[in-house]
Amino acid sequence: DGAVDTPVPIPNTEVKHRSGENISLRQDSEPPGFFYYKLYLCIIVIILIINITAKGDFMNIKLYRLHSTLPLSEENKKMDDQLIDDINASLFKEDLYLSENADDDDFSVVFVETGGAEEAFLKIENQISNPCILLTHYKNNSLPACMEIKSYLATKNKIAFILDTGNDQEQTSMIPELYKVFKAKKEISGARLGVVGKPSDWLIYSKVDYQKVEDKFGISLIDIPMEEFQEEIDKHQYGRVRHLADLKKKWKDPEVLETALCIYGALKRLIIRYNLEGLTVRCFDLLGLYKNTSCLAFALLNEEGYIATCEGDIPSMLTMLFINKLTGYSSFQANPSYIDYQKRRILFAHCTVPFDMATSYELGTHFESGLGIGVRGELPNGEVVIAKLGADLKEYVLAAGKIIENPKLNGYCRTQIMVEFNNHEMMDFFSSNVGNHIIISYMTNPSLFGLFLELFTKAD
Repeated sequence: DGAVDTPVPIPNTEVKHRSGENISLRQDSEPPGFFYYKLYLCIIVIILIINITAKGDFMNIKLYRLHSTLPLSEENKKMDDQLIDDINASLFKEDLYLSENADDDDFSVVFVETGGAEEAFLKIENQISNPCILLTHYKNNSLPACMEIKSYLATKNKIAFILDTGNDQEQTSMIPELYKVFKAKKEISGARLGVVGKPSDWLIYSKVDYQKVEDKFGISLIDIPMEEFQEEIDKHQYGRVRHLADLKKKWKDPEVLETALCIYGALKRLIIRYNLEGLTVRCFDLLGLYKNTSCLAFALLNEEGYIATCEGDIPSMLTMLFINKLTGYSSFQANPSYIDYQKRRILFAHCTVPFDMATSYELGTHFESGLGIGVRGELPNGEVVIAKLGADLKEYVLAAGKIIENPKLNGYCRTQIMVEFNNHEMMDFFSSNVGNHIIISYMTNPSLFGLFLELFTKAD
């Protein structure tokens, strides 16, 4: 049905060696077929190398090793070499590798092997990334040297994270997590996001200072007039659409579906025209103009990897961009619609959801108006993270919960999920000031979002 190709993460590839028959060895010559056995092993090695180098996300991390002017003993050198080897054995599973020969120094790990390494650090200070990781271990006064270096960097508004490698695999397992955070920070710099129309009138809190967004995150917000959006809709063009045959089966009124798809096509062209990572739309205006909504368009665009949010809500758009850069996955913008204090549950609902988050979906009308096309998606039960950046660009909410049900209740938007929290997380949620929308994702590590925002707070 003319599906649009989208990037798909390349999974880890395993190449397993399977030996053939048992071969009886002779003392005076190579075993029969031994040449072919060696050739087979060479082919296996080549395949491994090809698979490793072909993976676009494989990354050699720049490693610096520092110690005092006193030479390291052979025993300490072997211990430190083994420590790096052990870390790399773990990192390799995450497509990462620490290497002193790495060319890319956008992400740096500094292994402080002894005390007194501070002078050596000054010689490489201008080469290391900001932020960076300081690796320490439990011997040879490594930790106090790391503390000195970290404090020194703080005076220059630079950020360092100390990870203790001493018998603590949990600490070193943070390297891939920090890599994701640092990479996301770099990727959002220079991003462009569109604001089609202005935020909806009822978003009395959720307005942001465009200049502060650019100064803090390096993101440009581009205003696009509603009139330009309407001109694009009126072209009645939408090109190739994913799920088109299925959409036609699920929605029998071709005229309404055609208008919803024209809204999708218009937004897609604006994204391309302005070179946007995504956009937010004053979507309720479409009800009066076209008797339709952008709900279906948002479900399609988010699945394609663009950020598309409702009601001109810029903080929601920023939050969804951050989550996408941290995880590579879509997220769900929803209203907290109902709360059950006794059971520690909140119903979240909205009339759109990214298609790639749903195991199945149905089409209905937009809830508030009864017009156009809304999307009811069925989301898998399981652990989720709710998050939202406030309009002040400083406060945020972050909590872990669990989807326990996809109800079909009257009086709420079409996609509905019941999320269960513990008491502490629920209180944190309601004590925050982040506006009326919340972003829900299947992010596996909730701390990533908080750590990501902390980088910008420390840099202020």
